Amino acid sequence: MSGPAPKPARRRRNTPVRGEWKPTPGIGWQHGPLPAPPDGLLEVSRTTWGVWFQSWFAAHWTIENVPDVATTILLFDQVRRGEHQRAGELRLWEDNCGISLKGQQDRRWLRPKEEDAPSLPQPSAADPYGHLRVVNE
Repeated sequence: MSGPAPKPARRRRNTPVRGEWKPTPGIGWQHGPLPAPPDGLLEVSRTTWGVWFQSWFAAHWTIENVPDVATTILLFDQVRRGEHQRAGELRLWEDNCGISLKGQQDRRWLRPKEEDAPSLPQPSAADPYGHLRVVNE
């Protein structure tokens, strides 16, 4: 057989540095009243705007991120109107804003932990029904 020898297997010797995972400081928009959505949106897009700003990942956004979120919602609106050629660009903008799961992972954002379920009150000795328990069928 003639020709060059095969290249040796290449292996990455360092680990990529992406930073530490950051827990969410709260839930929803943290900087006053919700920004108004751009004009001319479909009703579903206006609803989506509100859902995004009330979601846990919006706690990471600052005032400077509002124009990027506005661009994302405009692309979302265009895709909802049938301009499906914009879907790839929408995905990239959602990643950039941390709306998609990939974007949240890239930014190392953690969803807030659910509060522990409240403990049931302990029955008192004077309660005649304290020995009864709720049964879900």
